[in-house]
Amino acid sequence: MRSSCPECGAQLGDAEDCAALFHALLALEARVPGAAGALPHFFAVASYNLQHPSTFTHAALAGLRDTLGDVLAGRATLEDARRRARAGAAGAMRVRRRPGGAESETQRRGRIAWPARWPITVADVCRAEPAEYPARVREWARATVATLEVGR
Repeated sequence: MRSSCPECGAQLGDAEDCAALFHALLALEARVPGAAGALPHFFAVASYNLQHPSTFTHAALAGLRDTLGDVLAGRATLEDARRRARAGAAGAMRVRRRPGGAESETQRRGRIAWPARWPITVADVCRAEPAEYPARVREWARATVATLEVGR
């Protein structure tokens, strides 16, 4: 029986979920020379997390969205993205939402406005051939940023 992911809308096969597809994507990435820890990995992790926002704070998602857009546009490097991530997770700032925690009105509005359907999902990318992987994750990242820009 086919179903769809409630967060990203990916069409899933029997007994599939996006977390398992993401792990398959990481296994694919391990077969691509130079991809792990480089831009393709950043594009994959950022796109996946932006499309599965339920465990992240709105501020963390907004920062990730902006960073991904900046890297794609050449306004930031991978090292800039790492620096921003470290700064965003430093100190008392929360990155992950507390399960069952109360949301502010601003957080609730941001969550409601977040897309739940995406033109490219982990299900579309995880089955790529290793040679296609870098281009496919870049395309996924571009589509993710473009979808988020529509809602701004």
